[in-house]
Amino acid sequence: MVEMGPFREYCEFGGDRVYLLLAIARSKENEEVAGDAAPTLRRVVEEAADLGPEAAALEHAAGRFDERYRLYLTANARDALKATFELRRSMDDWLEGRIHGDEGVRGKFRRVDEEFLSTLQSDTCRDETNFVFDLDDATVADRDTLADDLRGHTEVALTRETPNGYHVVTDPFDYSELSTAVDYELKTDGLLFVSYLDG
Repeated sequence: MVEMGPFREYCEFGGDRVYLLLAIARSKENEEVAGDAAPTLRRVVEEAADLGPEAAALEHAAGRFDERYRLYLTANARDALKATFELRRSMDDWLEGRIHGDEGVRGKFRRVDEEFLSTLQSDTCRDETNFVFDLDDATVADRDTLADDLRGHTEVALTRETPNGYHVVTDPFDYSELSTAVDYELKTDGLLFVSYLDG
């Protein structure tokens, strides 16, 4: 069973805010998977109590495949209502294309559920802009140094160990003012590593 405790405190639900859990079979652990075609399973999480059951559902689903999956959570909540309107606009475009003979859109109508999840995950449907500082090949001391440097500018909301280092999540701020000796990659709509799924 995947431990979701830290994320229950991190996630802020309410109104139309939801999060996505994603199980991704990355090429780093699966040599037969091409980097741009990583198999991905997604579930919408509507409230904190659903984090554990949805993670378990993804673990069960991933267990049917040979690949090794990583479980991630969107760092930013998503706006489900906005995603619905975005999908409706896209569907109007598909309909127009279909009327004009575009056979390529036919498949989209067969997988509207997956199209909705893709729309929900898009940048336009995020409901906040938390920053994820991704530290690869970093030590605990690197993580702590960066967190201390960040606290001079913003609140550190969460730190997570990843297979290659750490994720440090903060509220948004003017990061051009950040001065630190720690190497990082900044993601403004990133995914947070939760665990491996070995089911």
